[in-house]
Amino acid sequence: MKISKYFLLAAGIILLLFPAEGIACTTFCLQNNGDWIYGRNYDWFIEHCLIVVNKHGVEKTALTEDNPAQWVSKYGSITFNQYGREFPLGGMNEAGLVIECMWLKPTEYPHSDSREGLHDLQWIQYQLDNFATVDEVIASDKIVRITVRYATPLHFLVCDRKGRAATIEFLGGKMVVHTKDDLPATALTNNTYEYSKRLFKVFDGDEKSEAFDAADYSLKRFVWATQGLSNWNPKTCGSPVDYAFNILDKVSVDITMFRIIYDVGNGRIFFRTKSNANIRFMKFDEFDFSCKKPVKILDISAGHEGDVTILFSDYTYEANYNLISKSYSGTEFLKSTPEDVRKIIAKYPEGLHCVE
Repeated sequence: MKISKYFLLAAGIILLLFPAEGIACTTFCLQNNGDWIYGRNYDWFIEHCLIVVNKHGVEKTALTEDNPAQWVSKYGSITFNQYGREFPLGGMNEAGLVIECMWLKPTEYPHSDSREGLHDLQWIQYQLDNFATVDEVIASDKIVRITVRYATPLHFLVCDRKGRAATIEFLGGKMVVHTKDDLPATALTNNTYEYSKRLFKVFDGDEKSEAFDAADYSLKRFVWATQGLSNWNPKTCGSPVDYAFNILDKVSVDITMFRIIYDVGNGRIFFRTKSNANIRFMKFDEFDFSCKKPVKILDISAGHEGDVTILFSDYTYEANYNLISKSYSGTEFLKSTPEDVRKIIAKYPEGLHCVE
């Protein structure tokens, strides 16, 4: 599929014009009796979003002209998509792999080489489609890369059902990973993990210290999230999901559009939005991930409270186009994206084939 030169321009504009100081996303992984409770605050300028049930057995080719990656999805997943189906902000797959992105200004992706290329958000879908573990995500760097032609500066926090977690960043053109003993705190904000980790050591638990007072808000949120993880006690702190939401409340800002909790062990995804503070959730095991059945979607604003699993409906091109049109129009640096480019992105899922 050919992509117009305007798509390249729109991608480049993100790097040049985006007000990085406005980004304040936070993620963390909380251990609860051997299972992860993954928390995520999405801090942005628009709230609308589609929750998408992606299928296994789907043949895909990346939406890029830079040696596009090709694969068949091995796992189904549930993702949160604001800029179109197949380009998620994050999600969880059938194997219990969770991945979410955050803004990281110092990001430098690798330049073109022999590896296959992916759009930055499609890189997230690729990982959820193909892998069950953190180790597999890290190893994928040998075969795929985020293409610099379409890239926004992002880094990622990943966890799996085996109890592994990792931060993944691209600095100086290479993947930089923190995991195992090099990951003392399973949290991430909008500074590099190494920089955040150093501040936490200097801070030493004293919010009145000079180091904490001088820190930017991203670093302070890293400290608060890490303190929340350290203070967790499953015997005294009550519900781990409620506790995780309390951490997200602590690190929220005026532009926190939604809060997400992935209960990996129990296969549940909980969320709240800026316009609806009531907690809603979906049951992972009640979805059919066969590509022989229609893709399901749910507007993140749907439902009042509680279980919204039955509210999902069949995906349509119109829903995807409306999402893209609304999101692009509501994002300052994307408002000028031509209509033909928006339609290319909206029509992309129409070219995917079930080979199950």
